[in-house]
Amino acid sequence: MYEFIDETDRFEVQGAYWDFLESEEENPKKAIIALKQMIEKDPDFFDPYITLSEYYLINGDFKESFSILKEWYERAMKLVLKKGKFPDKLSWLFTENRHIIRIMFNYALTMWELGEKNEALRILQQLLTSNPNDNIGARYAIVALLEGYENYEAWEEQFVVEGGYGLDAIAVDEWFNKHAKKFPQEIGWWFEEDEG
Repeated sequence: MYEFIDETDRFEVQGAYWDFLESEEENPKKAIIALKQMIEKDPDFFDPYITLSEYYLINGDFKESFSILKEWYERAMKLVLKKGKFPDKLSWLFTENRHIIRIMFNYALTMWELGEKNEALRILQQLLTSNPNDNIGARYAIVALLEGYENYEAWEEQFVVEGGYGLDAIAVDEWFNKHAKKFPQEIGWWFEEDEG
């Protein structure tokens, strides 16, 4: 079994990134510069790319936003693939892996939004099988995609808690348990493993 753990020391740039998020920089140009500086310090720490991509998306530069996610998703794959094999285990329990899991998840959601549903499903399945605890919620995205939702946001809208903060976790689980049963081939194994 091949388990991947990102053992590179990324604490300095990770700390700078979290400080950046807490600073709530309102000037997009300054924010982009700060994110690019973090990327320069550690090109294999992927959280700044996700945020940078979001800034370009907000500014209406869809091409650049997608280009960033695609390029750095591919870079993340080079980091985790071993002789072309995706890890059997890429656990969220190791905080060191979370930036990789997040870029994969965000790239999958972008592919879904672009209509590349098979590619999105493939990536989401990789995330779920390598981390069945599914801290990122790949199982929900898989079923929502198979149910025909236009994108992840369209699915999420029905669960937003009044006041707009977070999702109703009980309603999400009820929805999942009801709809996942329609797709035993794609998600049935997860229920068996969850019970085991």
